[in-house]
Amino acid sequence: MLRKSLLAILVSGAMVAGVQAAEIQPNGYLFGNIGKSDADTPDYISGLDRELGITANDFGLGFGSDYDEQDSAFKVGAGIQINRHVGLEFQYIDLGTVTYKARLSDGIDTLNAKVTGGTDGFGANVVGTLPFDRFKLLGKIGYHKLKTEVKEKVSVVGIGTFAEGKESVTEWVSSFGVGASYAFTPQIELVAEFERYQDVADEYDVDFASIGLRYNF
Repeated sequence: MLRKSLLAILVSGAMVAGVQAAEIQPNGYLFGNIGKSDADTPDYISGLDRELGITANDFGLGFGSDYDEQDSAFKVGAGIQINRHVGLEFQYIDLGTVTYKARLSDGIDTLNAKVTGGTDGFGANVVGTLPFDRFKLLGKIGYHKLKTEVKEKVSVVGIGTFAEGKESVTEWVSSFGVGASYAFTPQIELVAEFERYQDVADEYDVDFASIGLRYNF
């Protein structure tokens, strides 16, 4: 009887230890998301628009402008789930391009000015997870090295380009986000997220709403 009791205790202890080890065993995953970015108007765009408007008014020119702050965006990466509640992931993200256009006209000739800023780069996120069976709630904070390439072009209709330039700004950018996932299988999850990248190019914030897939292995 004592021998059987001892054996039962040892088996139970081994099962508990196995469960605990499984809970802390890291698990890897790959992910890919696509969505839409929405950027605040950069200060330099606001200033440029104001200056062009004043110049047009001083010279009696017609003036019009528009700013497109939305674009397609995506991210891909890999992560490690340290335990049920904490993960660490690394990613490449492309936040798309913002575009500003302005037109000055004297009624005969039209001058077009165009400024674009595209942002992409690499970074890492710490991810908190609150699991509910197949459903999970996610929260994350991140730090990323993002490069914004600004292109400027001035042209006259019927004549062509007569001035253009390009410059780039690389900054470390912080981010935060929330999201949720649903597991179709233990390996495949559907993920929806909203993230904000702060002070991109040390100028403006960019929101990124996305949906994607996560593959656990």
